[in-house]
Amino acid sequence: MKKLLYSSMVLSITFILISGGVVNGATVPALPAIVSLLLGGNGGSNIQGQVTFDIVPAVIPVKLDYENTRQAPARGVLIEAIVNNSAVASTVTDSSGMYKLQVPVATGVVLRVSARLQRTTSPTYDFQVVDNTNNRALYTMQSSPFDVVDAKTQLTKNLNADSGWGGTSYTSTRVAAPFAILDTVYRAVLMVQSAATIDMPPLEINWSVNNTTASGDIANGQIVASHYSTDGKLYILGKANTDTDEYDDHVIAHEWGHYFENNFSRADSIGGPHSNGDKLDPRVAFSEGFGNAISGMIMNNQYYIDTYGSSQNGGFTFDLEDNSFDESAEGWFSEASIQAILYDIFDTNNDGVDTVSMGFKPIYDVLTGSQKSTNAFTTIFSFAHYLKSENLINSSGINNLLTGEQITSQAVDAFDSTATETNNGGYSTMLPVYVELSSIPSNLCVSDAAGTANKLTNKRFFYFTVGSSGSYSIAANPNGVDGMDPDIYLYHQGIQQAKAWDMGTNDLETLTVDLDPGTYVGVLNDYNSSTAFRCAEMTLTLN
Repeated sequence: MKKLLYSSMVLSITFILISGGVVNGATVPALPAIVSLLLGGNGGSNIQGQVTFDIVPAVIPVKLDYENTRQAPARGVLIEAIVNNSAVASTVTDSSGMYKLQVPVATGVVLRVSARLQRTTSPTYDFQVVDNTNNRALYTMQSSPFDVVDAKTQLTKNLNADSGWGGTSYTSTRVAAPFAILDTVYRAVLMVQSAATIDMPPLEINWSVNNTTASGDIANGQIVASHYSTDGKLYILGKANTDTDEYDDHVIAHEWGHYFENNFSRADSIGGPHSNGDKLDPRVAFSEGFGNAISGMIMNNQYYIDTYGSSQNGGFTFDLEDNSFDESAEGWFSEASIQAILYDIFDTNNDGVDTVSMGFKPIYDVLTGSQKSTNAFTTIFSFAHYLKSENLINSSGINNLLTGEQITSQAVDAFDSTATETNNGGYSTMLPVYVELSSIPSNLCVSDAAGTANKLTNKRFFYFTVGSSGSYSIAANPNGVDGMDPDIYLYHQGIQQAKAWDMGTNDLETLTVDLDPGTYVGVLNDYNSSTAFRCAEMTLTLN
């Protein structure tokens, strides 16, 4: 295992990056706190110091700027004094990375720092960085052994995790990477806890120097992209000269934002590939736009940077404050429009049409309240409706942001049921956003004209309200449209209730389901997708 030599105020310390350190049962206080626990021995020496890690800034023109690497405090991480493979004292670092331990007289004492934020009393959380290519082993950093010879001496030991950069390439273990990732999570936790004191479900963050853009076996690092997975874990790229994301804090914060959506709010997004210039399914547009926006909120930085390439000397960037980004794709289907609106609501830099500075809490309140339980799909229409309803004093400013991104400000509800939206994205059959179903046929048309799978034209939305329990039928009749195979999906407050997809071409598709009183939303899809718009007559009947 590669050893890295550092110096402290008192003596030299050798660090090892250990994939597989074990954290045993320490009760960890709040992130800014510093509490020292004496777990054994009578008397001992006070050991104090600072834990830091190398941070390599991502800069514009886009690259990782190794020449301006600096040391940043490792905040809220667990540090233990180990004697004979057992923890004899532990604490967490404070907001400056400082720690203090009382360690009993012993020989061969080792300090171990874990890439883990953990709190076992309310508000609880447990975020840890592990190696998905090494049996998901926890990353730790460990000092070389030293002796505590008496109870009177106070020792100062400063620990730094090195980047591993050798000048033109990585030449030693990248000890700092897991701690850089964790520091972005630390920022995220502080921001959310500033809005509400909440327990946070555990999150495993998988990073490895082997994690690359190939598709295949996650255990071999083939993760495709940094992402929040359906298994409730984060996966972060780390392959040098291909794509490393440990210092791309906006990327990490974006993916953490999906963890937040999944656990505290609601995301009806169907996922899939996306970029700022796409015209997306509005559920995808809102979720990805939110991810971009919350990354800027967490980092308090409007410039989203993603580095990659040879020597990490390339990548892309965009400005969350840029309200004119790709104006040809502005609208309720654009993640760029969503990110600009959300970031303008949050930040204090009012310019152009932006006259509001609401901070994070109103956004948090809507996401964890009305948006979570909306009968509509989670889109900009539901979010804007509830944000204005709960913040009437800012409704005019919010309306300005919407119209500035070519989105109606006159929607009366989360469905825009009065059909005030006029921006069809260049596809005349895509409005209204939702069709209200009844016994009178309504034509809903879909195609792959804007792209496949998760783009604007792939699916159409409908909704209806039932006042009494009973059996209801929804029919999609392609009326002989050549090659069309309609599929129907039905949801209530984000939970799928039923689906009909018999894979028959040119045939009537019928979904029959027992429903309780309430409002339901659904999706029409053409299983045999086509670039040509193909339409089905949709009807609702009560049996």
